[in-house]
Amino acid sequence: MKQFYFIIALLGLISCQDKKEIIQQDEIVESKFNLETDYFDFKQKMTDLDTLKVYINHSVCTYQGHEKLLITKENDSICINSRFKEVTFSENPEWKTMYTRKVALNDTIWNFDQFLKRQNKSNYTKKSAKMSIRYKNQRIVFCYDCGLGKSNMFMGDYYKEMRKIFPENKNNIYGVDVP
Repeated sequence: MKQFYFIIALLGLISCQDKKEIIQQDEIVESKFNLETDYFDFKQKMTDLDTLKVYINHSVCTYQGHEKLLITKENDSICINSRFKEVTFSENPEWKTMYTRKVALNDTIWNFDQFLKRQNKSNYTKKSAKMSIRYKNQRIVFCYDCGLGKSNMFMGDYYKEMRKIFPENKNNIYGVDVP
């Protein structure tokens, strides 16, 4: 009978040590993503803990439209959620979900990271820019005060890239096809 109690006590000690090891292995994982240095390689550098918020100002001349992209990573995919608000033709503009897409990490069709590399990042921090990306308390902007010509070239490049994941182009948010 003493051996039975000894074996139970020994098993109890062993199981407590295993729990300590499990607790140490399950420590909180923190992301090391840095927007300033990793934005052009976000597909590879993001973790499942990271969320990028991209704000795009579609406005030109008298037209006003705005888009918000929420980019997250889920295992081996990037998830993109687009919301759009058209101000010019609406009395009560509201944000509307346009689409949600999942793109594989090894996808070669949607090259948003390459689009970002082609753009000139600005150190300007005010709100009025064609595009800004936020991650936690970090923010970078693109095409601030770039003039009408550069602004249209920027938006044309953006539209072309985004139509790769949203060819339906609902409500022509990525431009109108010219015959």
